[in-house]
Amino acid sequence: MRPANMEPLSTIQKAVLKRIPSLRLRAGAQVLDAPCGAGALCQALAKNGFDAWGADVDAECGAQPFLAERFLIADFNRHLPCPDASFDAVFCVEGIEHLENRYAFLREARRVLRPGGTLVLTTPNIVSLRSRVRFLGSGFFHKDPRPLNESGRHPLHHIGLSTFSDLRYALHTSGFVLTAADCTHVKPVSYAYSILAPWMSLYTRMAFRKEKNPAQRARNREIRRTLSSRALLFGENLLLTARKPA
Repeated sequence: MRPANMEPLSTIQKAVLKRIPSLRLRAGAQVLDAPCGAGALCQALAKNGFDAWGADVDAECGAQPFLAERFLIADFNRHLPCPDASFDAVFCVEGIEHLENRYAFLREARRVLRPGGTLVLTTPNIVSLRSRVRFLGSGFFHKDPRPLNESGRHPLHHIGLSTFSDLRYALHTSGFVLTAADCTHVKPVSYAYSILAPWMSLYTRMAFRKEKNPAQRARNREIRRTLSSRALLFGENLLLTARKPA
């Protein structure tokens, strides 16, 4: 039974926790949850034996008792208030799609990670079959609550939804190496679109034939295999793992 003072974990956060053993983090590793929101994941990470810190643009998040002395106010489009090489892992759960400049955040995440450190990133999977069909019919991706309210900029607006290949490009050009691409969970309704998978695979293969650079053609084969995986065809949210080279 969950303790009364523990924040409930979302389905996505539970999926991230299940990935922890594969990261092979040392006992007591320093980890940053950014953005941390109400602190549920940060609490769970601490419960699993890590030295967990939370960061968020909303100062009220730091009012949580657990985060009182382990909270950093941070604008993730700018500089993270942390020294170089201060964390073994950075967790960015459903955060990067809200940023005006995901490249600035990724470069900062790399800076604050120790050599060999790990970045775990989740974000809506807009290349799923269900998302592609939604875009075809409405012009809006899956989990894309648009049109956005234009009365003012809001930190929870999805202004930076990205495809898997866009995120892979952003990670690699920001100094990371993508090590795993999975999904957080699959809703049964997504399998209703499986009839479209062969056509999507063929169309993607045809589109990728335009690349002439041999090295990029090899990388494109990796990207195409990932795009054709169960995780990306049917998953609700991407779950990406990347490492900072040692």
